[in-house]
Amino acid sequence: MKLLHFSDTHLGFSEYYKIDPDSGLNQREQDFYDAWHQVIDAIMVHRPDVVVHAGDLFHTPRPSNRAIRTALESIQKISDAGIPLVIIAGNHETPRIRTTGSIFESLALFPHVHAAYSSACEVWQINDVDFYCIPHCSLTEEMDGAFEMLKVKARARANKVFVSHGAWGGDFGMGEFNEQRLPDVEVLTGVHFDYIALGHYHRYVTVKENACYPGSTERTSLNEHNSTCGYLLVDLESGEREYVGIATRPMIKLPTIDCTGLTTRTIYDKMQELATPAVRQAIVQLVLKNIENDAFLQLDVRQIDEMFAEAFYLEKKFSRIMTESNRFASHAKIESLPIEFERFLARENTELDIQKIAQLGAHYLESD
Repeated sequence: MKLLHFSDTHLGFSEYYKIDPDSGLNQREQDFYDAWHQVIDAIMVHRPDVVVHAGDLFHTPRPSNRAIRTALESIQKISDAGIPLVIIAGNHETPRIRTTGSIFESLALFPHVHAAYSSACEVWQINDVDFYCIPHCSLTEEMDGAFEMLKVKARARANKVFVSHGAWGGDFGMGEFNEQRLPDVEVLTGVHFDYIALGHYHRYVTVKENACYPGSTERTSLNEHNSTCGYLLVDLESGEREYVGIATRPMIKLPTIDCTGLTTRTIYDKMQELATPAVRQAIVQLVLKNIENDAFLQLDVRQIDEMFAEAFYLEKKFSRIMTESNRFASHAKIESLPIEFERFLARENTELDIQKIAQLGAHYLESD
């Protein structure tokens, strides 16, 4: 059996309040849809025996209608092709309040789609392989119960695949408050799996001989600037795996400029050296540290933005040399009010329509 394993597509993610000129959508939201469609097209080319999505299909428990439509149209395409899809809920799309319901209830209505989202161990037999799936569980007690149920459900069938979403061994976390810590399922249960398909960690990594994270299909943070995006092709019989990268918007953390003893003019010159063609349409982070107080006050943000006009977005992080007069304001991360408002909303743990609130807030903040 041949699998295509991908994860963490985060449909509906948006940031930076920039608009795609063709679709009229938030440009970062469109980036995530573009990455998703690349994998869907690859599925139609590879025609695997089974597709596995290991969680965080959506970025929120209550995705926008556009994100839902994008997902459903593609899942319909996979289903019409007769390719089984095993998909589990991740921490981003699992509602905190169970009465809210899950969008995965709709996904499960498609033929050939096997969706696990109820904080329990689900098992499906596809051809001669058993797929054991434990989605994100909001409570530790639920996760413990799911693994206990896995022990009971595990059969003598030779071919088994385990699918789950979380931080394997606690070592592959994303620093999110509700992430699930996964034990080594083989050690815990005494059951051997031909393959362990993991989701949650946004980097491609092999955690043990038969267990992998494929990473995300797009980057959600500049902390992932050195990560690739893509999917995994897995041959259960031979054990061979092939990672396939996809094209995504570049993210660049420029070398930090140490401004100790530098004049404003010299700082501008050093920044200009970093404004190479590589930053074109990239999300870029510019860090200046140890800026003399006089030089800091003379920096013109508009001039800096002009240097990096080819970048899609420039994140500026400046820190002054600590003195008694500025010790309470030694760090400055200069962003627009709409961006800071959007980031504030992203940090809030809510099931409200974050995207709609962000758009309304940006409208009012930018109006006269």
